[in-house]
Amino acid sequence: MDTSQNERLSLLARYFAEIRKYPLLNKDQEVSLARRVEEGSQKALNELIQSNLGFVVKVASEYRNLGIPFEDLLNEGNLGLIAAARRYDRSKGTKFITYAVWWIRKSILRALSEHSLVRVPSYQMKQVKEVRDAERQLRRDLGRKPRRDEICEQIDASIVRVDEILQLNQRELSLDDKIGKERDTPIVDYLVDSDVVTVEDTLISQENNRLIQHALSVLTPQEQMVIIHRFGLAGSRALTLKEIGGRMGISRERVRQIEAHAKTRLRKAFAKPQATLSPSKKLYPNKVLRNRTILKVG
Repeated sequence: MDTSQNERLSLLARYFAEIRKYPLLNKDQEVSLARRVEEGSQKALNELIQSNLGFVVKVASEYRNLGIPFEDLLNEGNLGLIAAARRYDRSKGTKFITYAVWWIRKSILRALSEHSLVRVPSYQMKQVKEVRDAERQLRRDLGRKPRRDEICEQIDASIVRVDEILQLNQRELSLDDKIGKERDTPIVDYLVDSDVVTVEDTLISQENNRLIQHALSVLTPQEQMVIIHRFGLAGSRALTLKEIGGRMGISRERVRQIEAHAKTRLRKAFAKPQATLSPSKKLYPNKVLRNRTILKVG
């Protein structure tokens, strides 16, 4: 390992140690800071940002080894976090990090699109070369441009496989290049490992659980039981009215009445101005803050 690599790792280690000193905020602290930020407090803005730097690390980790050093991904993510902290509207009822993670990811993806190229692995380059060699040989033998099926027969591969290989071509790919059957999906959409639980998934799951608990709290125990079983909120399958009635010892019609009454109460509860919005609501502005920063805190 060379000296520059040691220095980079040392810098990252110090950075991670530093941001661990900033505790996560609870809901009341977050609201209080957001209110002070709206009043123009730079100290509150810094505290809101610093307490959420760990989330930037989680998002940036999803985009490692894509041509940009990890510390640069962190810097870009921090820019998104700063933009979110300056634009956050606490009156919407959305948790700050639920709002901010969109800005963090957008800032990182923009940097990747502007500065990074995806290099085709060597084994795929060899496959491209094999197809191109077969194409040139057939062109000489036939005296014309060969059809795809003729190329496929020459290298003993399916048309679908040859098309996939030729999409790579012998070049570097921009993250904005379109791929796929209809060539309508940018490469950047395929970069994150779909098996990894993203920050957004975790936050939305937590927010949904909180919303469900809030919703159930306005119902009676009997109504709660009906709604939980009717929509499978306990982790099991959703039950029919008859099945719920059998469990509760009441008629199917009575279960229907309880469900209808519970839904009415829920609609009224969430129609109130102070009701929390669903995390699926898009409350994010369209512009992103763009100015340079360095990897440091404090």
